[in-house]
Amino acid sequence: MEPSRSLAPVLPPYEPLMEGQEAEGPSRSTIVPLEPPPPPPPRDHLAWSLCTALYANVCCLGFLALVFSVKSRDRKLLGDYSGALSYGSTAKYLNITAQLLNIFFVILFIALLATGTITLLLEHPAFTPAVPTTAVSGLAGQRAGILTCLGVRSDPGKTLQKVLAEAHLAEPQQLPQAIGKRPPSP
Repeated sequence: MEPSRSLAPVLPPYEPLMEGQEAEGPSRSTIVPLEPPPPPPPRDHLAWSLCTALYANVCCLGFLALVFSVKSRDRKLLGDYSGALSYGSTAKYLNITAQLLNIFFVILFIALLATGTITLLLEHPAFTPAVPTTAVSGLAGQRAGILTCLGVRSDPGKTLQKVLAEAHLAEPQQLPQAIGKRPPSP
């Protein structure tokens, strides 16, 4: 049997260069120009917008960010990268604004709670508990104690102004003097 010949072209023999010898003449390599790689597609921030819409939707900014993220994704699928980049950056800035407002409101709420400003809402009749005054604690209990000192029966439906009017006090500033007088107990 004869050895099979390959159909590939026969290459010239390979001769290694000796030390100190340089290749002569132009190189035989071929340079093929390639297109630059396409830029990465713009980000649409869809996951971030979804979380902002569900958890930190201050002034509906999270919902708006979600709308712009979906528009960005649609533009990206259609191949309009400039439109996708525009909608994506709008969604990003809406997400940042919603997050900053959310952080601001949380800090504001904690500050108001720490300073006692929010507990003043307990004076409003809608927040007054409908339980006996002996079981009430905190600001409502203090109010009940002051009213007992004045000799006025505490009613959860009465506002502080009505109670002071019954105790014949014109202004809340007269309250300390009235407590010092103490009417006779019945």
